[in-house]
Formats: sequence, structure tokens, C-alpha cells
Amino acid sequence: MSAFSSLSEFWQTMLPFIMLVEIVLEIGLFIYQLLRSNKPVRSLLSLAVMAVMIPLLFSVSQADPDNIGDAFLLDAPWLIFAAAIFLAAVHFAIALPREYRRKKNELSPFSIKEATDKLPMGICFADPNGRIILCNNRMRRLSFALCGHELQIKSDMENALSVPDRSVTVKDDCYILPDKTVWQFRTQNITVDGDDRWQQITAHNVTELYNGYQKQEEINEELAEVNRELRKMYARMEDDVKEKESLDLKVYIHDTIGRSLLTIRDIIDSGENTERKLEALQNAIGMLASNRVTSVSTMDEVKRTARQLGVAVKTDGYLPRDTAAEELTVAAAKECVTNCIKHADGNEVYIHIAQRGEHYDVTITNNGKVPTKPIKEGSGLSTLRRSIESSGGEMHISHNPRFALLITIPAKEISL
Repeated sequence: MSAFSSLSEFWQTMLPFIMLVEIVLEIGLFIYQLLRSNKPVRSLLSLAVMAVMIPLLFSVSQADPDNIGDAFLLDAPWLIFAAAIFLAAVHFAIALPREYRRKKNELSPFSIKEATDKLPMGICFADPNGRIILCNNRMRRLSFALCGHELQIKSDMENALSVPDRSVTVKDDCYILPDKTVWQFRTQNITVDGDDRWQQITAHNVTELYNGYQKQEEINEELAEVNRELRKMYARMEDDVKEKESLDLKVYIHDTIGRSLLTIRDIIDSGENTERKLEALQNAIGMLASNRVTSVSTMDEVKRTARQLGVAVKTDGYLPRDTAAEELTVAAAKECVTNCIKHADGNEVYIHIAQRGEHYDVTITNNGKVPTKPIKEGSGLSTLRRSIESSGGEMHISHNPRFALLITIPAKEISL
């Protein structure tokens, strides 16, 4: 087997250099195991490797060029050196990952601090004397935001929470920081080695929950306002319904009494067709005594009633049946027939209906006497005006050059 001295000059230089590097690595591993491990026996293998490698290194190194005896293993087989280098390399390759895994799995002050710093919440611990012994980075940043300095004792946190910095807003046990994040702080006692006076202070980020709560409060306020408006609307609707029923009853009574009085006057003025007119009067009185409370009828009924009173109603145009427009036009026709007999002494009423966009324009005139002055609205015309305007329409009265009632009614269905 070839001796170490028979190797080329390159390998005689390279092998000792490799041995030196491995010795340095083993020394570092030995020191790390000795300082970081609670079991010193784990460092004995590194110590054994160094005990073998150091003599081999010196055995092929010439400390003094004039004294070749220092290199006492120059004639030893070179495979001994190669085997030592290989075994030392295998040991280091196995020991280093094992120490890394042990460092990750074992608890130590460093690992505990590293773990707490990774928490999304702020946390710190105080001993029974109130001293802060552990505080993660999140809680440290929060303490600077609350009081402007790092926590040293538990009372620092208590003072910071009771009197926070002016840039911090406190609302509903929540602390709103200048960066708009919202935090809640909790303090609780924990037991360590049988002593329950240790305290844990935590800070939780409740920004999303707080913002959601605020949004829900805004929605609740909007709903409350909507409910108040609905209650007001319902109250107005009830009043409107009562007013509408009252107006309908007034219109019905006005029309019926008006027709009855006109019939009585006609009977007195002329004895013609007395029986037919008395029959019409009886029908009117019968309807007034009945339980009807509305004056809803059709244009045909208006024409028939007017014909019985000696008035011809002539219509030009068309209105859809059973609509609000028809109901208002019928009410206006009734009023105009009554006023034609009472005030104008006419016997013909003309109704012109024209559709203009989404509205109906209705014009009602008669062949009676022309008014000499503006027409004063009585209860009948006033009631008619309120009904038309409440439906979104308009009403105008002209007296020159002749009487004309002009009304505009929305074509869209409107409940009266």
C-alpha cells in the first residue's frame, strides 16, 4: 500500500488542508452543542472526531523544515488519512441537520420568542412583580402607538389603555389606532409553577368585525328611519281614506239631492210627465236612503238621469271603462248637469274628450245662459276640484265667452 510520502505534492498539500477545514467545522459543531444543548453528552462524538483528526494533521505537517521527525506518519498508508477525512465528513453531514431539527423542535428562549413574534395577535407576559418578561413584536408596536414607548412593567400597559395617546380613539372598549386598525385588549391571570399571579395581556385585531358592526348600525338606523316614514305614510293613508270616503259621500248626497230638488222644481213648473218625474224622484230618494256611500256610476247612467230631467248630454271622444279618468269625468258631468238646470236654464250639455300624451283633456259646456261674472265654486265644484287634484289632474272654470269646465286627468290608473 502506498505511503503518504509517495503521493504527489498536490495531494500531500490538499489532504492536510481538507483535514484542517473539517477540524474547524467540528470545533464549531462542538461549541454549538455544548452551549445550546441541555445534554452535553451529545458533543462527545465531535470531541472524538477532533481527537483523531488533530494528531493525523500534525503527523503529516512539518512544523520545522530542519526536523523531519515532526511529521512522524509520512510513511503511513495514505488510505488512513482518506478514511479519517471520509468518516469526519459523514459525521458532520449527519450531525448538522440533526442539530438543526433539534433546534426547531426543542423549546428555548429563542424559539419561544420567535414563535410569539409570528402570532397575528399582540401578546405579553408579566411576572408576579409586574415586570414584562416576554413581549412579541406586535404588542411592542401597539405599545408605541398607545403610549409612545416600549413596555417595561405591567402598569405601563394599564396606563396606556386608560389614558391612550391623543391620536388613538377609544369607542365601545375598542382602540382605533391612527392606521385605522381596531384592537381589543384582554388581561387574564395564568398559573406558572403553582403561582397564579402571572398575567397574560393579549391584543386582538377586530377591525373587520368592528367595521361590520358599524355598517350594521348604519343599516339599522336607515331601516328605523324607513319604518318611521312608513308609519307616517300609513297614518296619512288612513286619513286620506277617511277623507276620500267623506268626499264620496258628500258628492253622492249632493248629486242625489240636487237631482231631487230639480225634479221637484220641474214638477212645480210644468205638469208634463208628472208620473215619470215622480218615479225618478222616488228612485233618487230611495238611493239616498240606502246604504250606498259612493257616487260611482257610468256616463250612460248620467245621460239617462239627465234625460229624465229634460237635459240631453252629448259626448264626443272616448274614455276607458272602469278607470279613474272615467269616474272623474262622470262626477264632473253630474255637477255640470245640475248647474245647467239650476243656474243656466239649459237643456243640453256637451262633453268633449281628447287624449293628449299621458293625459285626457275634458271640456264640458252647455247651451244655457252665459254667466255675467266669474263663477264662484260651491261645495259641489270644490269637492270635484279636490278629487281631480288629488288624482294628479287639474281643473279650470271659464265664464267668458261661455261657461266651460276644463279638466285634465292623468291617463294612468290612479286610485281615488
